Amino acid sequence: REEEQAVLECIRSGWVAQGPKVAAFEQAMCEHTGAHRGVAVSSCTTGLHLALVAADISPGDEVIVPSLSFIATANAPRYVGAVPVFADVDLATQNLTVETIKTAATDRTKAVILVHQVGMPADIGAVRALCDERGWTLIEDAACAIGSTFNGKPIGQHSDFVVFSFHPRKLLTTGEGGMVMTTRDELADRMVRLRQ
Repeated sequence: REEEQAVLECIRSGWVAQGPKVAAFEQAMCEHTGAHRGVAVSSCTTGLHLALVAADISPGDEVIVPSLSFIATANAPRYVGAVPVFADVDLATQNLTVETIKTAATDRTKAVILVHQVGMPADIGAVRALCDERGWTLIEDAACAIGSTFNGKPIGQHSDFVVFSFHPRKLLTTGEGGMVMTTRDELADRMVRLRQ
């Protein structure tokens, strides 16, 4: 009944996209995750694509992705003309590690999409240190990680780009949709302009 009433309120409001309910949801996600800004999008795939665009990943750049993930993780780099490079995952966690990333890296590597496989947080600290050292962009694919934590802090605040999914099979669903959380206003402002 409560959900039915919420949908009715949206329909009667006259907003069909990006209205006050979306802004309220973005704010609630920031409060829940500790992220600075959230940018709601149509899906996690769209969020990954938008993060790559905002990070200025270009045709010919290489983006390291896990060899085990949903297809969107590898497709998103292709949307910007980049080349997905598959790296092995750890057998215990099913996540990328610093070692597997280093093995896959080349002089054309520009970004890493770090998936938190089935919500199991990857070692963000070690991977972020590697990315910072090499000047790579780190994008967290947190499609299944809403509610997960790393070092006692919610997933969503550790990187410049953390992308969630709200698909019906996720823990938190809006029927569809996604959100990119970021630590930087200039990135959020750019993604808000580009999401249309």
